[in-house]
Amino acid sequence: MAEIGDTGVAFDKVAREWRCKYTAGPSGGPGDSASLKECQALLKEFLPKLKALPKAEITRQVCGGCLDFKVSIVQPLEEHGAWAGQNYNPLEEEFVAKLKAIKGVSQVETQEITFVSM
Repeated sequence: MAEIGDTGVAFDKVAREWRCKYTAGPSGGPGDSASLKECQALLKEFLPKLKALPKAEITRQVCGGCLDFKVSIVQPLEEHGAWAGQNYNPLEEEFVAKLKAIKGVSQVETQEITFVSM
């Protein structure tokens, strides 16, 4: 386990999160959102490559209220370090560029997050 300084905050998994805001569909919700449909198609395109990362677990989160679309690539600390050392590329660069190109997508961001089962 790694620890963040001397805070007592230990972790054994790290995730790279890719996230954005999508636009609501004509109904005002996510059910008919063209941009959400394209975000999902993009994830489906990249899923085999993401699953090929060592010991990676992929999760997707969608919020219909705040219109968030998030992808988390979770790996044990040891395996995550190798990908982080490459600045998460080429996958992150390609995915983020394609995400930004989707009409109706905004606030494209990335973040590294630590995890531990409690």
